[in-house]
Amino acid sequence: MNSTNHKKGQVGVILEREQINAVLQALNCISAADTSNIYSVDAEKLKRKIIQHGRTFNQMDTDKVSLFFFENEAASFIRLTAIFLSSVLAIEKDYYPEIGQIHKKGLGNAQSAEQKLSGKSL
Repeated sequence: MNSTNHKKGQVGVILEREQINAVLQALNCISAADTSNIYSVDAEKLKRKIIQHGRTFNQMDTDKVSLFFFENEAASFIRLTAIFLSSVLAIEKDYYPEIGQIHKKGLGNAQSAEQKLSGKSL
């Protein structure tokens, strides 16, 4: 995706046919699991957006879909993907202790993404 082809705040992605089918199937599973929870509502909204606003094309004999997400939609998509993956994968290793080690050693910016999103600083 060329950065001049989309507005600031949008995230562009191109997925092949099999990949978009996997994404839509995952979103469908989440939305069907419990229609009253916020994750199901978000999954249904993203599924509808992909179907309504995705643009199909063929490149080098491969069917593809071009999508643009706003930043909040991309964040929701990543969160929903993590929820889906954690429900279907057998987690073999706990990576949590490794996360942020560079910050704990006094290097880099110690402000977490959560603090940046909430507007709090250390």
